[in-house]
Amino acid sequence: MSNLIEQQLEQLKAQVLPHMPGYGGIETPIPELFLYRTDGTTEVTPVVYEPSLCLMLQGEKEVYLNNERIVYDPLSYLLVPVTVPVSGKVTKASTDKPYLAIRMTIDLKELADLVIDLGGRVERSKAQVKAMSVGRVDESLLSAFSRLVQLLDKPADIPVLYPLLKREILYRLLLGDSGSQLRDFMLLDSQGHRISKVIEILRKKYNEPLRIKDLADEVHLSESALFQAFKAVTAMSPLQYQKKLRLNEARRIMLHEGVEAATASYKVGYESPSQFSREYSRLFGAPPKTDIERVRLQGG
Repeated sequence: MSNLIEQQLEQLKAQVLPHMPGYGGIETPIPELFLYRTDGTTEVTPVVYEPSLCLMLQGEKEVYLNNERIVYDPLSYLLVPVTVPVSGKVTKASTDKPYLAIRMTIDLKELADLVIDLGGRVERSKAQVKAMSVGRVDESLLSAFSRLVQLLDKPADIPVLYPLLKREILYRLLLGDSGSQLRDFMLLDSQGHRISKVIEILRKKYNEPLRIKDLADEVHLSESALFQAFKAVTAMSPLQYQKKLRLNEARRIMLHEGVEAATASYKVGYESPSQFSREYSRLFGAPPKTDIERVRLQGG
């Protein structure tokens, strides 16, 4: 780590901390920018990641894409180009050195437009594309994030300057470690783009019966080719993916809408509340009612 990057990191932490009065996820005046802080390690928690860039400033986190373990730490970023259900836990954090991170959601249309503008400057990925990848931060990307965080102190500047900084950050990403992977999800004839299209269909129709043939026809693949490609990108089958989407959405409904487990199970597409309860317990470590009570006690 160069001295310049170390200085930039310390400066960015100093900029961010005044905007983190408490712990947990913190919304900012910039709609697509979120800050995270915790003073201790956490248990593994299932969540759904939207397309986003997560920049680690302090601490360490492990994310599990099904059974694949991904670790990122200070000055690395986690790039998530598609919606994907994962599990994660903070593995390094303390009162003296809390876990600090920044997340910026990614607008895929803006990203696709930028890929077109860059033309051949970003090479096609030679490696298997993945729903998540880790890259190293350089001075240019860190500088852009520093200027982005500065906008939190000048809210009147956000409408004009944020779109420019967001485009610069996407530009830096495309020219960085994970650029070729990111580009591949935007190309119409690529495996990454086909799988991102399948994911979008599953997101919209998560509570409907899954028909692999319909999905395969939609992206012009055979059923076996779709299954293999989907698993290569997401580390899970389409059915596993749909199941995790359903269970995470059911948890959200129970927490924020106050409905009972049986009602939530029907809303997300389950026909059997008992099957829902079994699968929920496997994912979240406790039956629905117990889990929701636990989360509410923790203030989640």
